Amino acid sequence: MLRNTYSFVTKATRQIQLSAASSSVSFTGVIPTEKIEKRYTLSSGPGGQNVQKNATKVEIRFKVSEAEWLSDSLKNSIEEKLSHRINSAGELIIDSDRTRERHLNVADCFDKLRSAIYAIEKEQGKRQTTEKDEKILRARAAIATQHRLFEKRRTSEKKTSRRAAVDL
Repeated sequence: MLRNTYSFVTKATRQIQLSAASSSVSFTGVIPTEKIEKRYTLSSGPGGQNVQKNATKVEIRFKVSEAEWLSDSLKNSIEEKLSHRINSAGELIIDSDRTRERHLNVADCFDKLRSAIYAIEKEQGKRQTTEKDEKILRARAAIATQHRLFEKRRTSEKKTSRRAAVDL
């Protein structure tokens, strides 16, 4: 029974990963962990003696150009936006030593990677402003300025009428 469940889960995971790789539209959030190299080193973070005994710092790395689970446009954007995290071999490196637990640091690394990819994808999807859009924005700004000046004049008149009442 357990083997059948395990095989079903692995098949389903492969299907999700294949569909994620074939869809060039957007990133689904599925990161194939078996295709990403993980390294563990001694941490400099919190932990006391635990820091000197256990390798809790996690570093994940993968070649962006060989990641078939990302679309080509997303790969190019990642290479451009995260160039400070890519080494000379073309590997994107993300590390974490936030906690004392290795598995939490692994999860944090994948969360950082996922968040970075989502942010890049969101930036890619931004609509380019046209001249018509800029005209509408200028008109809205002009209306807002007129409204602000009207309110300012009204407040000023209210205060001057109070002052006139006191002068009598």
